[in-house]
Amino acid sequence: MHSRCSMLTVSAVLLFGPLLTVGAELLRDPTRPYATPVVAATRGPAKARPATFSVSAILVSQKRRVAIVNGKRVSEGDQVDGATVVKILADRLRLNLHGKEITTRLLPDPLRK
Repeated sequence: MHSRCSMLTVSAVLLFGPLLTVGAELLRDPTRPYATPVVAATRGPAKARPATFSVSAILVSQKRRVAIVNGKRVSEGDQVDGATVVKILADRLRLNLHGKEITTRLLPDPLRK
């Protein structure tokens, strides 16, 4: 009886294992930061390179405002990857990149609803 159960279990894993991995690819890792939009940063007329800003955490309290952007801890006025942190709000940051103001959110709009 024991060997029969073992054979059925092994058969089930071999038959349905590939189906389980297909479903796992659709799941999102909850610890991974959400993607942010790519903003084109220009350094003259001939060169343009993409600049991305990934906000993984924001802390807003009465004493301080801190965010983790691209893996770095920043406060208002700090520089991160060529941009200046203008304002840290509870769910988003305002950055100044070469004279252009950019808003990057902790979570994309559809997920906040």
